[in-house]
Amino acid sequence: MGRVWRWIPLSGIAAWLPGCFHFVAPNDPAIELPPPGAFPHHLLTEVLAAHVDPDGRIDYAAIQQDRATLDAYLGYVALTSPHSDPQLFPTRDDALAYWINAYNALAIQGVIDRPGLESVDDIKVEYFYLTRYQVGGRRLDLYRLENGVVRSEFDEPRIHFALNCQSMGCPQLPAEAFVPGRLQEQLAQWTRDFVTDPAKVRVEGGVVHLSQIFEWYASDFEPDGPLAFINANGGAVPAKAALSYIPYDWALIAQEGRGP
Repeated sequence: MGRVWRWIPLSGIAAWLPGCFHFVAPNDPAIELPPPGAFPHHLLTEVLAAHVDPDGRIDYAAIQQDRATLDAYLGYVALTSPHSDPQLFPTRDDALAYWINAYNALAIQGVIDRPGLESVDDIKVEYFYLTRYQVGGRRLDLYRLENGVVRSEFDEPRIHFALNCQSMGCPQLPAEAFVPGRLQEQLAQWTRDFVTDPAKVRVEGGVVHLSQIFEWYASDFEPDGPLAFINANGGAVPAKAALSYIPYDWALIAQEGRGP
C-alpha cells in the first residue's frame, strides 16, 4: 500500500473517521468446531483451484455468482482461530497457515463485495482499515490481521510473499490454500518466485530495483537487509548496491473481463 496510507496508525484513522467502521458478518456462520489440526482449508483450495489461473489472476465474477464455498470457509474463520481455540491449531504451521489463508480469503471477499471495483488504490482506507470481519469471534480488519497478528506473532519475513491483497503488485496468488503439512515448502516456493520475478526484483545499470514491499517492511528483513534475503531465497542480486523501489501496481488481479 502507498506508504502515506499504509503506516497511518489505527488510532489516527479512528480519530479522523468516527463511526465509519463497517462490520461484515459471515454469510454462512459455522456452528461446529473442526477437529484439532484439521481446519477445512480444502474449502479455500476449491475456490482458488476453480477460479485462479496459472498467472495468479482471479475470476471474481464467477465467485460472486456462486460464493457458497468461500462463504463456508469464511464461516469457519469467523467461528474459530488460533487465538480463540489454540488447542485446534497444535503447531506453529497450523496457526500461520490459518492466518495467511484468512487474510487472503477476506481480501477476496473485500473485492467481490464491491461490484465495479477496478483498483484497491480507489478504496485503500475502507478496504484495509474500516471494514472489519469476524475472525475467531473477534472483529478484525485486514490491517490488524496483517500487522497486529501475522507480523507481530511470527518472525517470518516470507509471509510477505504469501499474503495477497488482490493487487498486481502483490505476490502471485496461488491456486491452492496454504496448508500446515506443506507450509514451509509453499513459503519457500512463493518467496523464490517473487524474488526471481523481474517485475518485482531486477538489476539495471548497477541499481537493484525492488518491490515496495521491501521498503514498507524494511525492518522485517533486518539485520542483513533485503539483498541478502533475496540471495538467500533463490534470487541473484549484488550483495551491495544502490536500491530503487518499483511503484506498487494496485490494479486488481482480475482475469480480463472478470472483475467484480
